[in-house]
Amino acid sequence: MHTVEFCYFPATSNPGISLQLSAIKPLTGNNFEEWFESFNVHMTLQNLDLALRVDEPSKLTDVSSADERLFYERWEHSNRSCLMVMKYTMDKSIKECWPKTERAKDFLEYVKANYTKVDKAEMATHLKLLTTTVYDGVSGVRDHIIKLRHYFNKANEMKVELGENFLKWLILESLPASFDAVKLTYNALKEEWTLEELMSIVVQHEVSLKKNETHSLALVTNQASNVKKKPPHKNFGGSKQFKRKGNSNQGTSNASVSSNAAKSEKFKGKCNFCHKIGHKQVDCFKFKNWLEKKKKGEIVVVVNLNANMIETNIVDVHVNSWWLDTGATIHVTNSL
Repeated sequence: MHTVEFCYFPATSNPGISLQLSAIKPLTGNNFEEWFESFNVHMTLQNLDLALRVDEPSKLTDVSSADERLFYERWEHSNRSCLMVMKYTMDKSIKECWPKTERAKDFLEYVKANYTKVDKAEMATHLKLLTTTVYDGVSGVRDHIIKLRHYFNKANEMKVELGENFLKWLILESLPASFDAVKLTYNALKEEWTLEELMSIVVQHEVSLKKNETHSLALVTNQASNVKKKPPHKNFGGSKQFKRKGNSNQGTSNASVSSNAAKSEKFKGKCNFCHKIGHKQVDCFKFKNWLEKKKKGEIVVVVNLNANMIETNIVDVHVNSWWLDTGATIHVTNSL
């Protein structure tokens, strides 16, 4: 009598987490990484990746235990499922090129070996980025270290053998001068830090730097706010002036008062017309009278050469007036 055993796989029976085969990107020859990632995610969530992680167990015998039988059946089901899914998601021309094998793990390794590309240009790009990328202080030092680790892993995948100590040295060298304390501490200690420890220490140092910068900025801001500003000059920033509230005639009255004050100030010089001290020629009343008479033609000078006499009908004659003798018996002229 044969005993039939049923194997229960909870993940495969749950449609809530199952991925359809259409979600796996078909392998066309140039997209191995994308195909493998989608295939691996699908088989893992379906709990069918056992054959990809574990080698084939020993064949069952008559003395095999129930646990051994259950494990072998699970592995065999996973192996069969992985082979079917891999071949189903491959292009027909590619599928026919692979050798016949009954183990999914061996089949996957063969595909990986034929599709893993070593592009020298891509390898040079990753190495250049790894050795020249410096921390810009914007994205955060944690993201910067993760970026360098990505370039490092890419280079190692292309068979470039780089040690972990070299990566730690590159990380420290890519940091600015504000991280010199961390560099000195790392070089002074005999113990080696792991990459995780190095990242944790560097991130903590950056947090401390930002706290100090924030405190300094707040201190400077408080000091600046306590400084009393000088009031701006009334004419500062342009010629526009604003009228003060009150009587609008106040400015006019002030101007007239200042003008009268300037006029009432006594002149200390000498008049050029009458030579008296205390007024100007334009304010001299004698000069004004003389101008009026000159306009009316009332200034007449009579020269009598026979009598040796000079007659004039003006009372006041300016000292700068000239008397001219042309030889005539009677000479009439106006003063200049």
